[in-house]
Amino acid sequence: MAVSVPTVWHFLGYPFEAGSMIAAICACVAVRFYVVQTDRKAHRWTVDVPVSVLTLLFTAGLVISQRPEPLWALMTGTGIGALGAGIISIALTWVQRATGPFAPGPKAD
Repeated sequence: MAVSVPTVWHFLGYPFEAGSMIAAICACVAVRFYVVQTDRKAHRWTVDVPVSVLTLLFTAGLVISQRPEPLWALMTGTGIGALGAGIISIALTWVQRATGPFAPGPKAD
């Protein structure tokens, strides 16, 4: 009896399941394509392309670090793709919280 084993790929030494990565990336691309097509006037390619690349990188990073099952990877890719530019404000908040008192801000006189 043969046992099914997921295909594991490696990127820069980090292992991840191929099925989960493909599901997450495809979902992220589909959502970004949908967002760009439905709100054509508000979006420009000079904004959409960098945001889409950023969402793809975050999706891949999350799949590599969490190694979710394909269904959860699909949901993750969909959610991150839908966040879009919101990822920037989330990341900024995270960095400001992590830097604490060393965060740049107005100087006290």
